[in-house]
Parts: sequence; C-alpha cells; structure tokens
Amino acid sequence: MGRIVLFYLSQFARRVLQGFTAQSRDEARSTYEDSEDRLSKTAIAMITGLGFYIAIGLGYYVKVHCWDELTDAQKGVVVQAMIANDQAL
Repeated sequence: MGRIVLFYLSQFARRVLQGFTAQSRDEARSTYEDSEDRLSKTAIAMITGLGFYIAIGLGYYVKVHCWDELTDAQKGVVVQAMIANDQAL
C-alpha cells in the first residue's frame, strides 16, 4: 500500500508542476486533450483522503506504541517540554 500511496503522490506532484509550467507543446493541444491532463476533483479528493488516512494512522500508532507506554512522570516531562517549546516560538 505504501508504494501505491507514493505513486499517487508522485503523480499528483507531476501534474501540479505541469499545471504551473506552460510549454509550447501544451499550447498546441486541443481543448479536449488539455482537459484530460488536468486533475479531476475526484483525484484531488482521493489524494486528500489518503493524506488524512496516513496522518491519522501515524498519530494512532504513536499514541498506542509510544505515549501509552510512558509513565505519568515521563508524560509530565514531555508536556512541560512542549509548553516551553510553544512559549519559545
């Protein structure tokens, strides 16, 4: 599944870059061919959904395998470090 996600993300990046770079061959294409190369709303929704799925999965993994195994004293140290870091910014 990781390869599929990376494939779709690379295709997304390639298409976005093509949308920002105008080339003479792109201007020579017909309107029909131009509409085929653009990202559809469905593709954008799928990529966004996959991104959220990955982010939520990673967050759940960190919570279960890292945060839940800490003691209360260790959790307090982590929270204090996060507060200090937030105040420094």
